Amino acid sequence: VNINRSCQAGGLTPDVFGTERLFFAGSCPKGGHRMKALRLMCALFALILVTGIVYAQAVNGTLLGTVTDTTGAVIANAKVTVSEVNTGISRSTETNASGNYTFSDLTPGTYNVTTEQTGFRRAEHSKVSVVVDTTVRVDLALEPGSITETVNVTAGTPLLQTDRSDTGRKIETRQIEDLPIGGGRNFQNLLALVPGSTRPASQHSAFFNPQQSLGAEVNGQSRMANNYLLEGVDDNERTGLLQVLIPPAEAIQTVDVSTSNFEAELGRANGAVTNVIFKSGTNQLHGSAYEFNRVSALAARGFYDPSKGSFTYNYFGGTIGGPIIKNRMFFFGDYLRIEDHSSNTDRITVPTADARTGHLNIAAPGQAPTSIYDPLTGNQNTGQGRTLFAGNIIPTNRINPISAKILSSIVPLPNMSGLTQNYFTLSPFYRNTDQFDVKVDDNPTDNDRLSIRYSFSRPVTVDAPVYGIYGGPRGVGGQGFEGTGIQDTHSGAINYNHIFSPTLIMEARFGVSRYRNDAQPFGYGQAVSDQLGVPGVNVNQFTSGPVGVQLANFGTNSAGDAFIGFSASMPWIRAESNVDFVNTWTKTKGNHTVKWGIDLRRVRDDLQQTQTFSPRGRMSFGVSQTSISGAKTSFTNSLASFLLDVPSEVGRDLPIVFPAYRAWNFFSFVQDKWL
Repeated sequence: VNINRSCQAGGLTPDVFGTERLFFAGSCPKGGHRMKALRLMCALFALILVTGIVYAQAVNGTLLGTVTDTTGAVIANAKVTVSEVNTGISRSTETNASGNYTFSDLTPGTYNVTTEQTGFRRAEHSKVSVVVDTTVRVDLALEPGSITETVNVTAGTPLLQTDRSDTGRKIETRQIEDLPIGGGRNFQNLLALVPGSTRPASQHSAFFNPQQSLGAEVNGQSRMANNYLLEGVDDNERTGLLQVLIPPAEAIQTVDVSTSNFEAELGRANGAVTNVIFKSGTNQLHGSAYEFNRVSALAARGFYDPSKGSFTYNYFGGTIGGPIIKNRMFFFGDYLRIEDHSSNTDRITVPTADARTGHLNIAAPGQAPTSIYDPLTGNQNTGQGRTLFAGNIIPTNRINPISAKILSSIVPLPNMSGLTQNYFTLSPFYRNTDQFDVKVDDNPTDNDRLSIRYSFSRPVTVDAPVYGIYGGPRGVGGQGFEGTGIQDTHSGAINYNHIFSPTLIMEARFGVSRYRNDAQPFGYGQAVSDQLGVPGVNVNQFTSGPVGVQLANFGTNSAGDAFIGFSASMPWIRAESNVDFVNTWTKTKGNHTVKWGIDLRRVRDDLQQTQTFSPRGRMSFGVSQTSISGAKTSFTNSLASFLLDVPSEVGRDLPIVFPAYRAWNFFSFVQDKWL
């Protein structure tokens, strides 16, 4: 039975029961007698566990087997040695009374396995591949003879996994290098190879998700039920929406995906656990240089577009790895540059020249114009008794000066025929990313291994608006998602293994990840609303920019695109820091392998952002202000409301505080396996 206890401040996680394991989760509210009692219990539990920590570790593998003679009888106390082919690092142990041996927490690599016992020839099994989060069985048979003689077996180990019940898939370097993984070369595209997974898809806007993190549902669970790790260190944003760092494909050795019955130390996930292992240096100096390029030279023009857009995508960089001290210390590093530039086609709706002057006796072909009523007449609630504007023409002296200014100096005239989708433009977009990773592995003694990694990523995103500092109907759903965005991401970890004896191994891990993501609309810092003639909007930098204007049924959605202005979500400041301390202990006694540990995390999450009307405010113009109850309406009614300055809704978000989330998370587990 595996027991995984989760305890965190600020939330209650439901109990989850699964095959061959039991997860128990609870909350740790701050303050009060319950919190003190729980802290005391956690402290006692930590002492019992000899201060171990695990949230989702499993960054190494296990190699085990049985040593017998030619008759099939087990051989006790036989010496077994494993040696990594590329680094020369070796470990030794002895078989127990049942003839079994186990090498736990074995660094992934290619190993030669040898065993020897007095009165028998030495037996060797060459080139055994040990992959992260796997259990590899190598059984050896000793033949009578001199110990100076060696029987070498070179046959590969069977692919059938017989010593574990978890399911999933290992994606290795060769697959990452040779398989087509999409234009962004994001390794997450390969999760589509895992049974039970949907096709990974991009999430959120180019500013919120500048690394183009992908999400997939596994086994019918939400994508936020997945767990992402970098060499056993948590790589999830606190909200679970995205990953903190997406490593370059060229820096990855293995992508380990577990989808069910996974190890107790992995915990947390109801969907899949994805653990990425970086490449390491070896005794041989090796490197690579690469470039991937895509251009739009052969792309087709959109059938309804007068011209085609363009794009240029350059993905280039290099890797290098090798020895610092042969058979002991190794390094690996990589650098990646991405230049994603495009000129996107946009078709938006702008008013015709006649409509701007109040001549609204217009309609789409085959349809009759809708009637425009004077909002200053009749019943203000139902519209009953309102009088029609003669000829559906709004008198010039009734047109609001600010509305007229917007239509004359900001919103361009149509450059295509029709009343809708009548303005075509090419909108520039670019995203430049600089990213690198550095990793050093050291084996100061036969019983100690130290690994240090630091990663950095900086995407800079610019998506130009149609109307410059006045925004306009572009982006997701025509809601004015345009501006500039910068995200700096730092991720580092230290992993230390110590072998107290062949039967007692300790692993400690300390990881820190931090990102800051800022997004700002064009014209940020400028008093654009004051220039427009709407005073009192731009009271500080956060509220700078144009007031938003939205016309119902004017654009691609019923609420209306952003006629001018930007998304209510912009600007924002997002910053998150996660500190993760992980430590596990593995004890082998007889045929039992007992593993236990805990994980202590400190989470800091800050977000300054509005979502409803924006800090610049928004004025929405509906159809009911210039119509009567039950009458047919169209976009000309909302345009009339705009010309007359009779909004249906006005609102503004004023940020009073900078929201911040602080929490301690505690996790623990214990499990027992026996041969």
